[in-house]
Amino acid sequence: SEKKNLFCNIKYEMCYEEVKRTFSEFNNVIIIRGTVPDILPQIQAEKVSFVHIDMNCVAAEIAVGEYFWDKLISAGAILLDDYAYPGYIEQKCAWDVFAKEKGVQVLSIPTGQGLILKP
Repeated sequence: SEKKNLFCNIKYEMCYEEVKRTFSEFNNVIIIRGTVPDILPQIQAEKVSFVHIDMNCVAAEIAVGEYFWDKLISAGAILLDDYAYPGYIEQKCAWDVFAKEKGVQVLSIPTGQGLILKP
């Protein structure tokens, strides 16, 4: 069956049980079920050094960036999967605005990804 992500109007297949199986052997993984941005307050990390974002949803991606920016350590990185890849101009524009507001730039890398380093 499918679940509709109302935040982005994108349909994804239910995969919770598969995710649980995939990570079952790792005792340091916490799986949080739900949609972004609703589940963000459940993330208990106070400091992070790396955030990899690949959600195919501009609003959800920016919500993640905003949520983790203050938690990101100095020299921490945000890797944007769909930054300079054809067909994802909305992500590029939104992340450029995000970066400008934070006083940083997005480095476009040859893979089509973007990289933000926190000063």
